[in-house]
Amino acid sequence: MELQTPYRSSYIEWGTILAGAVLALTISVVLIQFGAAVGLTQIENELSTDANVTPGKVLGTGIWVLWVQVLSSLAGGYLAGRMRMPIAGASEHERDMRDGVHGLLVWATATIAVVVAASVVASVAAIADNPTEDIKRAADVAAMDENATIIFAFFAAATSLVSAVISWWAATAGGDHRDTAADHTRYFTFRVLR
Repeated sequence: MELQTPYRSSYIEWGTILAGAVLALTISVVLIQFGAAVGLTQIENELSTDANVTPGKVLGTGIWVLWVQVLSSLAGGYLAGRMRMPIAGASEHERDMRDGVHGLLVWATATIAVVVAASVVASVAAIADNPTEDIKRAADVAAMDENATIIFAFFAAATSLVSAVISWWAATAGGDHRDTAADHTRYFTFRVLR
């Protein structure tokens, strides 16, 4: 006779986490392409050519990065919370915690994927180019604008933490919508509603 237990071996559903991370990464790529189209990636080119980078350009790029991270974390976290299997008999707090953890893992998975992709691109670029000249130029720019570099790095880290909180919140909202059977048909359909 098999002993029945209310607990499973794992409450982490990696399928929903990966789906949320893929959605978050895809939205990030699309929004970064939009940003590139309107010139929000020019700061990198200007830094590499020793051009004058104004505080307005840094602020504009920083706000765009925040917007991209918030929207992508919101969508990825919501998807993970909404698609996660409900747990029968769990308290509201327990459901919120599990949904939130799934949202946080979406953010973490997407963040790690971005870091790995950036490292691969940087490695390929270093092999293809003359890395000593690029490193020297980057060191010169960093020395000239050390304060701006510190502020930008701090802002990037802060926006990453904000997106983690947004992903947690969105996953709990998605889980709540799952549990209450919220109907969003009128917002997400191509059918004519009567």
